[in-house]
Amino acid sequence: MKERLSRLRKAMMKEKLAGLLIRVTESGQSTQPNNQNVLYLSGFGGSTAVLLVTARQAFIVADARYYERARLEAPHFRLVKMKRGEKATTCINRALKLARLTKRSKVAFESSRLPHDVYLAWSKELEANLVATSHLVERLRQYKDEAELKYLTKACRATSKVYDEVAALIKPGMREVDVALEIDMRLRKHGASDNSFSSIVASGPNSAIPHHATGNRRLKAGEPVVMDFGGVFDGGYCSDITRTVFVPGKKPSAKMQEIYQIVLEANRQARLALKPGVKYREYDEVARDYIIRRGYGKYFTHGLGHSLGLEAHDPYDYVGDPFDVGAVVTDEPGIYIEGVGGVRIEDDLVVTENGARRLTGAPYWKF
Repeated sequence: MKERLSRLRKAMMKEKLAGLLIRVTESGQSTQPNNQNVLYLSGFGGSTAVLLVTARQAFIVADARYYERARLEAPHFRLVKMKRGEKATTCINRALKLARLTKRSKVAFESSRLPHDVYLAWSKELEANLVATSHLVERLRQYKDEAELKYLTKACRATSKVYDEVAALIKPGMREVDVALEIDMRLRKHGASDNSFSSIVASGPNSAIPHHATGNRRLKAGEPVVMDFGGVFDGGYCSDITRTVFVPGKKPSAKMQEIYQIVLEANRQARLALKPGVKYREYDEVARDYIIRRGYGKYFTHGLGHSLGLEAHDPYDYVGDPFDVGAVVTDEPGIYIEGVGGVRIEDDLVVTENGARRLTGAPYWKF
């Protein structure tokens, strides 16, 4: 955490900021935090807190539910206690005072992560010169450090084991929701505290819908089943894998076998092309151009992949920043033909000095 704070402070210095406020709270009806920048910088994984980072100090404002947890999880931050009935802005002001910041001090907030009503309250009540900033922390999160890669490697290995177990259970008559339940139970069995997103199980014609809403349709022999799932594991790090299997009892059609092999080769070619200096557009084009050459270009309807980390879709500047060592990205080409079916094969890759390494070791389908 010290190294991450040091890198953030260098970025703040360039922006001539005296401080940065980072807020996390529960997201809607979900208990999942809506700003993993707090976890990334402090280690605190609770659902409500405000961080204040300055050139030399770091504070965490938390209520009584999180006093002990904040002490344990964020040892590099000084705890500012928010008492029952006390306004958050009162506590933040207390932190600003402890940091020796004044109404003239340039203190930034994360413009893309602060609701408008909260901004209005802060601008009225906080004793600082508030300025908007964007993506200071996200730029740091684009490239994973050694500790993060250990977490991600462990998460992907566990998720691959889940696939192995569930693939062996697939049989005619099962419902999509039955398969999803098996996935979710086994994610917990192998150490996940939560799903990184709702598990997708798409069978038969539903497999032609990239983000199908898992339902009660029953699996039939010989048809494809797309399983897209992941979990939240140690440190809050996510996995994300997709495999397409075929229901036993009947040989898949020649068309589906052809599509599968094309998608698998597109996945392989993209992985081999990924290395430091490659931009996302170039990475995407490798898989897309191959699928186009095989005559299925119009059926590959989404981007090749996304960054992965503390969120299933971790922040990344796909337009401006090329991949570099430590970037973790998914590789998930797909072909989706309405009325016929679809195939998607997704792996999680980490960029290394010499290319890319696959974190997801789950096997591919063999006909």
